[in-house]
Amino acid sequence: MQLERIGVTLRPRTPQEAMDLGMVMLRAHARPVWSAWLVFTLPIFLLCQLLAWWLGMPWLGLALPWWLRPMFDRIPLFVLSYAVFEQAPSWRVTLKGQRTWPWKRTLAALTWLRVDTNRALRLPMELLEGVDSKQRRARWRVLSRPLAGVASGLTWTCMAFEWVISLSLGIFVLWLVPKEALPDSMRSLDQALSLPAFRNALVWIASGLTYLSMSIIEPLYVASGFALYLNRRTQLEGWDVDLAFRRLRKRLVDAGLAIALFVCVVCLPGFAYAADKRSDADRTPPQNIAEVFHQPVNDKDTSFASEAANVYRDARFGQSRNVRHWVRRTPSTPQADASWLGGMFANLGAGLLNVLLWGLLAVLVGALILFALRRLRIAKASPGESSETPRPLSSIIMREMPLPEDLAVAVHELWRGGSCREALALLYRGSVQRAAAALRIPPPIDATESDWLQYARGMEDSARRERLIAIVRTWQLAAYADRYPGDADVDALLTGWPAQQVAS
Repeated sequence: MQLERIGVTLRPRTPQEAMDLGMVMLRAHARPVWSAWLVFTLPIFLLCQLLAWWLGMPWLGLALPWWLRPMFDRIPLFVLSYAVFEQAPSWRVTLKGQRTWPWKRTLAALTWLRVDTNRALRLPMELLEGVDSKQRRARWRVLSRPLAGVASGLTWTCMAFEWVISLSLGIFVLWLVPKEALPDSMRSLDQALSLPAFRNALVWIASGLTYLSMSIIEPLYVASGFALYLNRRTQLEGWDVDLAFRRLRKRLVDAGLAIALFVCVVCLPGFAYAADKRSDADRTPPQNIAEVFHQPVNDKDTSFASEAANVYRDARFGQSRNVRHWVRRTPSTPQADASWLGGMFANLGAGLLNVLLWGLLAVLVGALILFALRRLRIAKASPGESSETPRPLSSIIMREMPLPEDLAVAVHELWRGGSCREALALLYRGSVQRAAAALRIPPPIDATESDWLQYARGMEDSARRERLIAIVRTWQLAAYADRYPGDADVDALLTGWPAQQVAS
């Protein structure tokens, strides 16, 4: 592994910091990751929907993409494994590279390991290391010892985020339904659920939302697991120490070229002269490794193997232990500031800021006191009125002058005279009062337009119900949106009940 080309800072991190590093890696290489993801997964998703439609089982379009996630996870892992060495591949290279990676472990992830919650950590070990089954089991025990719970928590957290995205998009559709139309919409939805075609359409929509949420969260899931894997290998194999020694060696080699040249030019003649003075016995080179290290070496000597076995049997080998103890904190002695002028200006600035903050607090307290006194003065001046909450527009209209005997004529005169808002207000007030009389309920003064729409749906006469709803809707558009109807529409509203009082 060419560690000197790695594009991230290797150091031992906590699991949370490692997952944050995975998010940063994905954000830095978002384009190659998601482009390869869409090119690989979208055709497979469409094929799954086509197969579900052909078999007449729409639920397969929802289940198959979920089941194939371990195969989809190969795509972001391939991109990130190259991008970490600053060689982010294109989507074409990513798709071609899938042939070089082993598929045996992916088949295992699709069968007996499908419900493994540690898939994010297991995936890079199985696809990047390429060891046999015995070594893989040993490697997994070492890698997953402190991270099994973290990897499972990552799985459940990403699953929860996918559900949040899917449900949020579904609830957003309900928010678009007006409040007064929500009961009718829910009743219509309940009736539509009895139709098989409508239920199948809901399954197709759920499949699309699931694929969208999976496309957002699954690369994040793979990137976090890959970062956990890198962090664990850094802790076990000392990659950060290895890189530090490589950088030190490079500096020493670069700096030692000049020194070696100086030694060769200046000191080599002296060394050659001293070598000539040696005896022939001294100039005899060592014949074997025993003479080099001045100790006997036997090929059958098992001392090294026995010592290694003793180390492996030691209970302290392969384990980590955190030791925490309390240390009394001694206050550090403040050092004298080299620039007394800078310290003086710093103290002056701090004092001015302190005075400014206290002054701002005093202004706020004074403003609150003046506001409270003003409200008390207003309450004393008009004890019969409450100015805390404004009255709704419908209650103001309901408390105006009494209705004329011929409501239609009065409304028509106001409309022709140019008082369009007053005409529609009079028509609305008269209509809801006569609707209350027809429903045999006392006219509620503070009822809103939505309340009168609910009252109108309780009327048995369909013609009167539709007429009252049309009048309330017309008034809403005029009062709150300044949208007025045409003369023909007003004449239609003034024809018949409730504008014209008829015998019931």
